[in-house]
Amino acid sequence: MNRLTYGLSVLLISGAVLLSSCSMNLGPETLPSTTPSTEPSETEPEVTTKQTTPESTEPGSEALVTEKVVERYGNLTTKGTMLWSSKGEQVVLKGMSSYGIQDCMNFFTPDVVKTLAEDWGCDVLRITINGDADTGYMKEPDKYFDPICKIIDMCVEQGIYIIIDWNVGYDKEATETKKAAVDLFTRLTAIYSDSPNLIFEIANDDSTPDEANPIKDEWTKVTVPFVTDVIKAIRTNSPKSLVIVDAPGNGLDIGAVVDSKTKLKFDNIAYACRIFSGTHGEEQREAIQKALKKEYCMFVSEWGLCSIDMKGGIYYLESDKWLEFLSEYRVSWCIYAIGSKVNNDSNALNLLSDKYTDEQKAGHWPDGLISKAGLYAREQILYGKVNSETEETTADSAETAATA
Repeated sequence: MNRLTYGLSVLLISGAVLLSSCSMNLGPETLPSTTPSTEPSETEPEVTTKQTTPESTEPGSEALVTEKVVERYGNLTTKGTMLWSSKGEQVVLKGMSSYGIQDCMNFFTPDVVKTLAEDWGCDVLRITINGDADTGYMKEPDKYFDPICKIIDMCVEQGIYIIIDWNVGYDKEATETKKAAVDLFTRLTAIYSDSPNLIFEIANDDSTPDEANPIKDEWTKVTVPFVTDVIKAIRTNSPKSLVIVDAPGNGLDIGAVVDSKTKLKFDNIAYACRIFSGTHGEEQREAIQKALKKEYCMFVSEWGLCSIDMKGGIYYLESDKWLEFLSEYRVSWCIYAIGSKVNNDSNALNLLSDKYTDEQKAGHWPDGLISKAGLYAREQILYGKVNSETEETTADSAETAATA
């Protein structure tokens, strides 16, 4: 090999090594194609996909309440129209109600309960046990019993009250429904017999309405026999427990309780009613007033801020009227509802929103994740401020759908 040939060979090899070594530090888009195209190149239009960026920088809520209310009040009892603490203080509970346990048993965690207690100021959390003969606790009691106990344990640890609401209706025969209710409350009171945190609510939807064949005197014929056996089961293990009994007619017919000659023969009973701000107004307030005048202790255990069909937006002005009324008469209440991903106007959280991370949805929720119903609920639980200047709105449904 002559010097010229040798020199060319060395130059080619050196160039190849240099190219190889430089290409190790270059992005793939800068390297030559390994399969050159024989067709003329044509620049394809750039496709851009709109990305939804989680609002991870939006601050979450912080603790505003550190007092453990159960340590302060202890076992609750009724005297006249009021709830009283074990130390003789008047008590008004304010809190949130869940959706049915089937929809939300995985939602509640220690951090969620802590958020409700400390960031929202809830004194009480109401857990609804719903379903029928074919679904829920009636069909699979063991599936739901442990999650119920875990939520109770969270509330006990956090120092707030918890209402276990038996919300299972029946069409004609109450035997199996009553048997399941007795089973649940017997098991719970055996475990938590000494816990002042537990409050038991029964006969919420104790019968399924049949408009064609309404039950005459439902309170006497249906509600009283049903709740009498369930209360006896509760009081066997937990004689000091507060029990809430719902009015017939799905918690609406308070007059049927007040006007009836059939009375419950138990102490420490509160009577519950259901209200939806967009549906129930002055007539329902008059019914509650009538019950209070006759010394019934009332508890609004399910208060929806929208209409009863969960549509039409938040009725702020009517909700303000209810807040003033309940505050004046010192009636305890739970706003409905929290815990489900369902998209309706009563839901306190926009859990379907893709603007927020799973971590943000797990507790200490930023304001943007909270619906208008939730923001109103939090404000009233913490401060009880009536905002009569707020305009009535019916746009919440569209807004929720747009942000979900």
